[in-house]
Amino acid sequence: MEKILDTIHRKLGAGPILDRLAEKISPSELNSFLLELFRRKAAQVQPARLLRQYGQNRFVAPAAADTLALRQTELDWLRFAEERRFHPLTLSPLAPLGTCSAIGHVGQNNVLSAVRGTEVVSDATNVLALQVAQDARANPGKSAVFRYAAAHRHVRGQAFDNPKFTAHFSVFCMASGGWDTGNYAFELGQLNEHLSIILALLRRYFPAERLFIRFYRKKGADVFMERMKAYSEGIWHSLPHEFQDDPEHAYYHLIQAKVFLRLEDGAIDLADGGPVAWTQRLLSNKKHRLFISGIGLELVHKLGNEDASV
Repeated sequence: MEKILDTIHRKLGAGPILDRLAEKISPSELNSFLLELFRRKAAQVQPARLLRQYGQNRFVAPAAADTLALRQTELDWLRFAEERRFHPLTLSPLAPLGTCSAIGHVGQNNVLSAVRGTEVVSDATNVLALQVAQDARANPGKSAVFRYAAAHRHVRGQAFDNPKFTAHFSVFCMASGGWDTGNYAFELGQLNEHLSIILALLRRYFPAERLFIRFYRKKGADVFMERMKAYSEGIWHSLPHEFQDDPEHAYYHLIQAKVFLRLEDGAIDLADGGPVAWTQRLLSNKKHRLFISGIGLELVHKLGNEDASV
């Protein structure tokens, strides 16, 4: 990135343009500037170049998936979640600029930033967190729990080595938010709810004996772990699972649960979830709780079809 900026400075014969833009102009002025810049750049695009870009740009290529089967899977999973009190949402393709970096600590270079104060959604759980926080602010009743589910196409800027990981892909996400009731009751209850749904969906594609859960313990989670072991309703007690210390994860706290699929040459994680502090920061209230989870819906769809064809 620095080399590209230096090249631009040399071409324009100017000093550090970014510093001056960031310091001297307002967000609305920057938006107008970018809109005009993109308009002029788009006016230079020739049809032949457009076609060439369509074939070369990894962000715009169609997904290598059975479209109708994938859509049916999304619909089936959303209906299943709705039966378990998670309200389905159709999210916008865009989110407010900084949605991932401000609360999820994801580098903005891994997100496709856009104009008009927006970015392309790269993690729908961040958007669901905004919805939960908005609902919590509008409905201050301490007993309210808001549950949402979405099947959303994500776009991410980083390049992946694994050919199964593409620039855009479908993810099934859930988020549930409520107020702290003590003794980690909310976190444990939602861990159980989310895992129950995740495992029920994955078992539609893979034998139960090929799935296992790995729990990553976070720093300062000793009391939570004692409560977790004593939580008799936990679905994990009857399933293969293991624990591993992971105190440095960027945004989960207390615990992160990952569901893995056993492969001939190892294992691949298909889903994960855990409690995060995003709504606490959005609401400026440390008593609010949020639990998020996600399944690589398109990855599950591809792997499940591969298994079926063997």
